[in-house]
Amino acid sequence: MVFGRPTLSRPVQLLLARDDVQVVVVAPGGGPWTDPSRRAALVFPEVPAAWWRARSDAGTGAGTGVAPAQDAWLSVWQEASSAAAVAVDRVLDEVEARDGTRSAPRLTGPGVARVVARATGPDDVLVVGSSNPVRDLDLVADWSESPVVLANRGLAGIDGTVSTAVGVALGLPGHRVRALMGDLTFLHDVGGLLHGPLEREPDLQVVVANDDGGSIFATLEHGAAEYAHSFERVFGTPHGADLAALCAGYGIRHQLARDAGELAVALAVPGPGISVVEVKVDRAGRRALGAALADAARTAAIEAVATEFAAGSQET
Repeated sequence: MVFGRPTLSRPVQLLLARDDVQVVVVAPGGGPWTDPSRRAALVFPEVPAAWWRARSDAGTGAGTGVAPAQDAWLSVWQEASSAAAVAVDRVLDEVEARDGTRSAPRLTGPGVARVVARATGPDDVLVVGSSNPVRDLDLVADWSESPVVLANRGLAGIDGTVSTAVGVALGLPGHRVRALMGDLTFLHDVGGLLHGPLEREPDLQVVVANDDGGSIFATLEHGAAEYAHSFERVFGTPHGADLAALCAGYGIRHQLARDAGELAVALAVPGPGISVVEVKVDRAGRRALGAALADAARTAAIEAVATEFAAGSQET
């Protein structure tokens, strides 16, 4: 079921393009709808009334409007989601348990996002950069009550993210505002750190997951082993920039967090004004990490679904 515009996420787009998946689109008023894979089997101008009647007529008598079968179906997928989340945490914990070295820093991009998510409360505001950070946050965030999460979309790409975060902090002075972004995103708009001495200074904490380049491309076709000879220069784009020196030039406080514990401490006490917390993360292992996370989540979800269905069969 597709309501509105589907996400740009590759896994979702691949799912919608599969031949064994029936795609049903609800396009309000029968207007234009998004179907990039041309796979829509049915298009409705609104949610069919029969669907609402079926849900209403399936009440349990407890006022929930959800039939036992529907409730059981929902429970299966909730269990699968929980199992996948536990599996993701386990993989990240194993990576962080290793001794950090320059070639394999202790924290990964998803690990940084996990610490940031845990430190962000429901009254906080989180600005997320494009590329890996927003995907990492989507993977690991597990909020019972979500904070306000903002991100640039469309043609903006990674440009202007620091300035966006500064603007959000200026516009919401009563909230703790934090930004999570990659090093290339930070460098593309590092000038956004500059503000005149006559201007009001925002309270903003910027967390930079620095893998010295663009690790998102390692997870795509470009990162395959056969392209290794040209990948680093064309897609990896290492820069070797000294973020601490850049921050010093703008008069911005900079802190290097070497592991999850140091990052958590830095996030707990952001302080006034603009500050930057840099976390060096591994880029060389990003492709393998992505595969390990996907495999662990897939296996855990399949096992959870099988267990739930087996339990349901025994009850009936």
